[in-house]
Amino acid sequence: MIEDGQPIDGTRYDSIGLGYSQCRREDPVLYEKIISALGSSQTVVNVGAGAGSYEPRDRTVFAVEPSEVMASQRSAGKPPAVKATADRLPFHDKSVDACMTVLSLHHWYPHQMAGVHVVSSSNGWCA
Repeated sequence: MIEDGQPIDGTRYDSIGLGYSQCRREDPVLYEKIISALGSSQTVVNVGAGAGSYEPRDRTVFAVEPSEVMASQRSAGKPPAVKATADRLPFHDKSVDACMTVLSLHHWYPHQMAGVHVVSSSNGWCA
C-alpha cells in the first residue's frame, strides 16, 4: 500500500489541482492501451476521473471524482463527475461493463484496499 498520508476525500487535489487540466495532456500511446484494455465494454466508470484526460470518447463514461477543483476542470464534452470515492462508489453491482483509473490509486489512502475491493467486486475488473 502506498501511504502518501493524503485522505481519499479529494482534499489533496482541492489544494494542488488548480490548473491541472492545463498541464495534463493525453498521451496517445497510453490512451490506446486503455482503450485496448477496455475491450468491448460500452459502459465505463472512471474512478478518480479528474479532468478526464484518458476517458474513452466512444463509450458511456461515468466519472467519479472526490475533488471539486478537479471536477470543475472537465471540458464541456465530458460527462460531469459524480462526487464520490473509490471505496464508496454510487453504483449497483454489475451496473457497468468496466472500471478504469489512471494515476489515482495512490490518492485512495487510507482506503486503497477497500476501493480496489469495491471496484473489482462490483465491476469485474479495473483497467
